[in-house]
Parts: sequence; structure tokens; C-alpha cells
Amino acid sequence: MRRASRVTLPERVPTTQVNAYLAHKQHLARDEAGGGVEQITGAIVALHATSAPSPYLSLWARMARFERGMLEAALYDERSLVKVLCMRATLHTVPSDEISLFVEACRGIIDKRTPPRFRNEGLLVQTGVCDETEAKSRWSELHQQILEVLARQGPATVPEITAEVPVLQAKIHHDPGTRYAGSFSIGTRVVYAMCAQGLLVRTRIRGSWRSSLYEYAPLAEWLPDADLTAVDRRQAQTWLVRRYLAAFGPATADDAQWWTGFTKTDIRRALRELQHEAVEIEIEGLGHGFLMLSNDLDRLHAHESPAVEIALLPELDPYIMGYRDRRRFLEPAHAAKLLDRAGNAVPTVWAAGRIVGAWGQRQDGTVVTRLLGRLTTAEQALLGRETEALTEFLDGEYLPPRYGTAFTKERDAFQ
Repeated sequence: MRRASRVTLPERVPTTQVNAYLAHKQHLARDEAGGGVEQITGAIVALHATSAPSPYLSLWARMARFERGMLEAALYDERSLVKVLCMRATLHTVPSDEISLFVEACRGIIDKRTPPRFRNEGLLVQTGVCDETEAKSRWSELHQQILEVLARQGPATVPEITAEVPVLQAKIHHDPGTRYAGSFSIGTRVVYAMCAQGLLVRTRIRGSWRSSLYEYAPLAEWLPDADLTAVDRRQAQTWLVRRYLAAFGPATADDAQWWTGFTKTDIRRALRELQHEAVEIEIEGLGHGFLMLSNDLDRLHAHESPAVEIALLPELDPYIMGYRDRRRFLEPAHAAKLLDRAGNAVPTVWAAGRIVGAWGQRQDGTVVTRLLGRLTTAEQALLGRETEALTEFLDGEYLPPRYGTAFTKERDAFQ
């Protein structure tokens, strides 16, 4: 009689241990030895940059004595960081020496999320600039015109490029007869498409640190060492999933798909290629199916969390946006208070690796909080110091919220 084979069950780890270790990996302890803006950005893979202030606030939450000029120097002077459309077809700040991998891994996502009539040369047909038979050649000619303008006058904004290439003023009218009806010029779409293809890159901003008015330059000139032919898409996608697990693991395949924007097929293939580097664990109360790099598991067990830990994270911070399932650090009953219907996060308050509330500002710029429950005396004292420090960092500037929920929109919620 054959003896039944023994099934090896995934190792079970307490949620508190996981949260404490992830807070450490996400640099939320604000360790002075944690490194500079480049090291921290690389450690958490990227900084979400859809909201212009968010990268600054994400770094402020992670670095001792962070100043805005540190990020600006890295982006514009040293060019060690750069902004690029990548995960989920959204804007992120990433290490410049990895831009080729981000662009190649995410190129397909951006195309798939753009309606065909607004995609690449489809824009020209939709606006009547040319018919379908000429579209590809006119699209290439348009790219060349834009590159020539930037070569001649240096980095420029979309309006400045449009002034030199008038066809970019052509308008698309959308959703006629509905309440969503409107129109837009194709200039921004064309420039964004060129960024997604690695032809252009966002450079300096015009205005304050809160501005989203970018100058654009040819990628080959802004970052001459970038080589978009160095890797293929499958290699780049596997690399990105590995980077994700290193920064956010333990996480599920669904979490990885949410964060990257890849298809399920792409995630399954990448995880197969990483199967000798990854291990599965079970998180108490959440079940099994959580993956992390095997060389990270010992560090998870060895990590000791600080006695008190408080963090104020901005909307769309990389940590909260790293997971589809946020139950590890957010009670399901509170999810609708802090996440909109698309899963976008408002500014949050964290204690001991869990979300305990939201923060906002009065019109005078003072940072105030609204909690979901009670904190310990020590946590409350540290939260008071953190809100004062963030108020000082913002120096009277009021940041209008980009996302909100009923919890954060209630009358006088942060007054």
C-alpha cells in the first residue's frame, strides 16, 4: 500500500509582523540612514506622481529632514530620477537608469487603455487631418516635426509645441448628445503618446511645485544613456514583477496585477519565471496565496517593530496603492471612507502599520486629522508632532484634495 504524500502547507505569519516589516521596507520609520531620494524611490520602486505634490509628500514621510529642493535636484539637475507613464498607465517618478525597463514593460498597457479612435494615428483620422490610408505616414511625419521643434528651441510645453506645429490644434469632439459631450485638441494626446513610446520625456515644470505644466524633451537628449532596445517586453515585465515583490511582498497575484496593470496572463507568466525566487506564505486572518522573495523571508521574521510609529501619507501614496486587497492594513468597514470607487486613496494617517484615519488642511494650510478610532497616548502625542511638522513643511500652502469620500467631504471634517 502506497503511503500518501505529505503536503507542505505555507508558513503562517501574523498580520502585525507583516505590517511592521512592510512599514520598514516602505521606509515609513523615517530612518536617517535610509538614504537619499534616489535610494528611497528605488527601494519602493516608484513614486506616484499623478498629483504633482504627492512625490514630495511621499518622500517627506520617509526621509528625515527632507526638503523639496532635494527631489527637484534629482529630477532636473542630476537627472537621476524622471517622470514616466508606467504602472496602470499613470504617471510615476522612477530611477532614470531604469526608464527603459519601465517604458518597455508598460508600453502595451497604455495602448490598451486608450480607445482606438484616440489611439496614435487614430487621432488624425478622427479629427479629419487625413484619411486612414495616410494616417501612419502622417503620424510619423508629425513625430518628426515635434522632435525638430524641440531640437531647435529646447524643452517646451505642449502649448509652445502646438504654436510651432499647428496641426496639433485639431480638435476631437466626443460623446455628442450626452452630458459628457466636449472636445479637446490633439496636442496633449500626441505628446503623451510619444512619451509612452519613449520618444519624449517630461522634464521641468512651469510654475510652483504643485504645477502639472511640464516641459518636454527628446528622451535621447535628456537621458542619452537610456537604451529602449536593451530589453524585450517579457524580460521587462518579469523584472517589474520581481521589483514589486521585493518592495511590496508578501502580496498576491491579484495585487501584482492591480499594481502593474498587466493582464492575468502576463502576471502568471512572470510569476512562473520567478518561481525559484519566490515563496508562498499565509497571513493570519487573510489566508494563503501571498508571495514574497525567498531571500526576504528571513528578514521578515527577524524584523522588530518600533514601540510607536506614525505616518502621514499623501493621496495615492505608493504603499496604499500597492495592493488591490487592503485588508491587511485597513478594516473593510472603513474602506469606503478612505478610498473612492476606483480604489484611489485620500491622504491617510497610519499607526503601527495600519490606517487609522485621514488628514487634510484648513484653508490657512494647517494640517489636521480625523481618526477612525482611538490611539494610545504615545501614538496621539507622536501624531501631534507629525501634524505640526507637516504643517511647517507645507509652510501655509493649501493643497486642494484631488480625491475625496463622504468621510473627508463631510461639513467641517477638517476644520
